[in-house]
Amino acid sequence: MSRVYEKSFVIQFSHCDPTGLVFHSNFFTWAVDTEENFFNEVVGENVFGPGVNDGLYTPMAGIRAEFKSPVWAGDKVKFRLWIDKLGKRSVRWFFCIVKNDAPAVWITETLVFTHLQEDGSFVSVDIPERIKRKLEPYVRTEREPWQVFRTE
Repeated sequence: MSRVYEKSFVIQFSHCDPTGLVFHSNFFTWAVDTEENFFNEVVGENVFGPGVNDGLYTPMAGIRAEFKSPVWAGDKVKFRLWIDKLGKRSVRWFFCIVKNDAPAVWITETLVFTHLQEDGSFVSVDIPERIKRKLEPYVRTEREPWQVFRTE
C-alpha cells in the first residue's frame, strides 16, 4: 500500500464566494501549497521559487479537477496527496480533498523536472535519484473506483 501525505484545515470565508461556497481556483492554490509542503517536509528539497536546490525547478505541465460535492466556509477538510505516476522526468500527483470522510474534490497535476537556462527557458532533466527514492513510497499502487474521472 502506498503512503499518503495529508494536511487538515478549516475552510475560511475568505476562500469563498459571497454564498460561502469555496471559489474553485482556491483548490488549485491549495494543491500547489500541498505539494510545496510535501517537497519541504518529506523530500527535504526546495523546487519552488527563489533558492531552489541545484537550479532544479518543477513547472506545471497540466492540471485537471473534478468537483464531487460542495465545500463551504467552516468545513473541516483533509487534503490528501499521492503520486499517480512517477516518470523519468515528471510526476503526476493525485490530490483528494476529503470532507466528512468522503471525496469532495480531486485534482491531478503534472510537474516536469527542469533546469533553468541562462536565456530564461527550461530544459527537462531526469528526476535526481535522491529525490526519486523519497517519492517512490507515495506512488499509488491501487486505484479506487471513486478515483476515476468521469471522462475516463
